[in-house]
Amino acid sequence: MIRYTKNILIHGVRTVAYNSKLVLLLWAFNALSALVLTVPILKILIDNLGNSLISDSLAHNFDYIWFLQFKKIYEVQFEQMPLSIYSVVGIYTLLQTFFLGGMISIFNIPEKNHVVDFFYGGVKYFFRFLKVLLISLFFFAAAFKINEYLGDLITYLFVNSENVYADFSLKAIRYVLLVFFIGVVTLFSDYIKVSLAVHDKTKVIKEFYSVGAFIKNNFMKIFTVFLIVAIIGALGAVIYNLIGRFIPRTPYYFLVISFILQQMLIIFRLFVRMLFSATEVNLYKDLSADIVSAEN
Repeated sequence: MIRYTKNILIHGVRTVAYNSKLVLLLWAFNALSALVLTVPILKILIDNLGNSLISDSLAHNFDYIWFLQFKKIYEVQFEQMPLSIYSVVGIYTLLQTFFLGGMISIFNIPEKNHVVDFFYGGVKYFFRFLKVLLISLFFFAAAFKINEYLGDLITYLFVNSENVYADFSLKAIRYVLLVFFIGVVTLFSDYIKVSLAVHDKTKVIKEFYSVGAFIKNNFMKIFTVFLIVAIIGALGAVIYNLIGRFIPRTPYYFLVISFILQQMLIIFRLFVRMLFSATEVNLYKDLSADIVSAEN
């Protein structure tokens, strides 16, 4: 079990390293999405602070009076921003689904790893993956709603009680169950997409049953690899936060170091996301392969 998991992870890392050129494409798209969201806010800040001495003081201490005035002056613009954010997030999610189709197609057939093959795979599997995404969003929404109802139930049960520890423990368990359910739905969704691509099938509903049986029969191997890759991603965020705490905010040139560190974290997360797809494709192809018995 340990040796098998190690081999899958090593093979996944090698696959990602061999296709590292895709990271540049994914990073450019992330940068473009961030630029679309930040340009309106940057324009407002330049308009408000471009010729003001307050900008110098804000670099050292946050001024809450200025912030309240700033919100009041640009109240109309801020009211319109949520719509822009939702639009960009929607487009971002759709394009990520497109990119996932390209990545899985390349990891499935390593010989065809050109940029043309990447975009061809994205076009080929986009609508199939979109169906899976919509079904997954339904389960995510149901999970958060059930979690909300459980929180209300726990609050109602302990409204007249002084048992703080029981209240805290039950709410902590509630969040743990929510994270676990989100992980299971994500895992299930990923392997359905992998199955659709590997077997080149179009019937999404039928794959739910076959993938469910596949995950049930190989749950420990699948979940172990998934958990290890998730931990690797979490360690990157922890290291970033630890290093970021020691970077001064002033003088201004230290912001360049902080920016470079943030981009390194983004690139690391892109590598981790590719590692998720690579290990899932390798696991699915290996564990679902037909067993050929040798004949004397």
